[in-house]
Amino acid sequence: MPWQPGQIIDADGLNNPTPTTITTGVTAASGWVVTLQTLDIVSGSRIANVVLQRSGADITNPGGSSGNITPDLEICTVDEDWRPRDSLYELCSTGIGHGSMRIQPDGSCQWLTWIPGANVTSGSSMRWSWTFAR
Repeated sequence: MPWQPGQIIDADGLNNPTPTTITTGVTAASGWVVTLQTLDIVSGSRIANVVLQRSGADITNPGGSSGNITPDLEICTVDEDWRPRDSLYELCSTGIGHGSMRIQPDGSCQWLTWIPGANVTSGSSMRWSWTFAR
């Protein structure tokens, strides 16, 4: 397989350039359901994609007037393969509203910010992804 843009060339990648995809390892918090979970591992890089659907009641204006969610809300946890060495801060979106998420080395995924005045309705899909190397 030829080199691809963004592909890391290292001993692991040279010995095993075939991607591995993991489709388990995300556990949703109460009020959420996992609808997509993929972790692609290739050449030492890991690319995670998560979609959670809001199954609980609507969340009215979680970011208040400032956009800050206080306290931070854990909406899922991820298994060891999905965890970065250091906390990562990523954008998240329902396609209508947007905010930020923190993925922690202990596996906790916490919702941190949300656009002021926007609700998250039951049935909405929260999406985010992150890339890291081990």
